[in-house]
Amino acid sequence: MPSGRVLSPSAVAAAAELNPSWAYRAQEAQILGDPCYPADVIVLKVYRVILPLVWPDRVGLPRNEKKVLDFWQTAALEAARNAVTDDETTRETTMYVLQGATYIAHTRAARAALESASPDGDEPSPLDGQAVFRLPIGEWIDDLDSRLARLPRRAPRRGVAAKAVKAKQSPTTTRSTD
Repeated sequence: MPSGRVLSPSAVAAAAELNPSWAYRAQEAQILGDPCYPADVIVLKVYRVILPLVWPDRVGLPRNEKKVLDFWQTAALEAARNAVTDDETTRETTMYVLQGATYIAHTRAARAALESASPDGDEPSPLDGQAVFRLPIGEWIDDLDSRLARLPRRAPRRGVAAKAVKAKQSPTTTRSTD
């Protein structure tokens, strides 16, 4: 499981292999907090995938309108965040995102049970007749530590006040008017 390391939004985006604008967009939508943590890498990856999704019976918003998250998107993001710290999460953990629900299956048997009808065929699968988006979050979570290890560790940025103090201490040059 990932450590409690504190990350910048751009570091979260780098670990998620996304453009930093996605992290700042997620912060504006209050998906990512300030500061960010390793679980936010997975949340950002899920956010990037589900934000542009439009279900078949819905009409998409024009590109210039600000998107407000639907309940199904919020549920998927919280399920992803919880899966990062869940003891049952394995490399095989899969998240199923539906318009009305989000399912997490931690094993192949759980995935088979979710995707299949009952053995006698009398009961349909919860996924039957619905559009479903399947995300391999177990693999993403399993690779998280190695992604974080590849991030460069930098000293924290100094504020504007610290830069101003440093500028006053440096020598200045003036032109002579001779």
